[in-house]
Amino acid sequence: FDVFVHRGAGAYICGEETALINSLEGRRANPRSKPPFPAAVGVWGKPTCVNNVETLSNVPAIIGNGVTWYTGIARPGSEDHGTKMMGFSGKVKNPGVWELPFGITAQELFEDYAGGMREGYTLKAWQPGGAGTGFLLPEHLSAQMYAGGIGKVGTRMGTGLALAVDNTINMVSLLRNMEEFFARESCGWCTPCRDGLPWSVKILRALERGEGKDTDIETLLQLVGFLGPGKTFCAHAPGAVEPLGSAIKYFRDEFVAGVAMPAAATPA
Repeated sequence: FDVFVHRGAGAYICGEETALINSLEGRRANPRSKPPFPAAVGVWGKPTCVNNVETLSNVPAIIGNGVTWYTGIARPGSEDHGTKMMGFSGKVKNPGVWELPFGITAQELFEDYAGGMREGYTLKAWQPGGAGTGFLLPEHLSAQMYAGGIGKVGTRMGTGLALAVDNTINMVSLLRNMEEFFARESCGWCTPCRDGLPWSVKILRALERGEGKDTDIETLLQLVGFLGPGKTFCAHAPGAVEPLGSAIKYFRDEFVAGVAMPAAATPA
């Protein structure tokens, strides 16, 4: 087959397959209503298989070596087959990306490949697969790196490129930074995403300044529900609020610390 490389006219939202197709056709990168799915009606109305380059790169090896060989690569217990590009960033000794078998534990990835935390830092939390996955705690490092393995500890495998959050990071500031990114990258197509993400940013900024209201944390949790799976046109908003919900779950005290203390009553 022939390969044609196109420069895209879009942003983060083009990670959604139908938004990518719209961008390729020269349209605004908004997700399309499904069905029809791209496999039936895709680029210029033709059946289209939308896949990541990482996925497609496995095809020659599978054809050349056979299915039995490919399914035998993953670690025992993994329901996913073959290998995955996995990595660790943050204050680790050896940040990087490695091709590793599905089912390797996050502990192995963190310690044997990323080298653990740098001197003077400790691991506070981590995300298993990009900014759109939920935060986990150090005790969750025993989880296997495959979709079902990470699912057992409450979030998604995502990209497999993990982020180590060190003990110097304030979770409110980290989430404010993340939600600013997600709010900016929203295509604006549906109301929950278009209005909900900037709302979360406004609240997080207030909490970061120590000017939050005592109802702000519950409002943020409401937004997590309003923008969750099945509530928006595509998966952008659910991915944006998943880390927010998990951060409040595990580090609620840091959010509470951003609530302004009521003014002391004046003595009569």
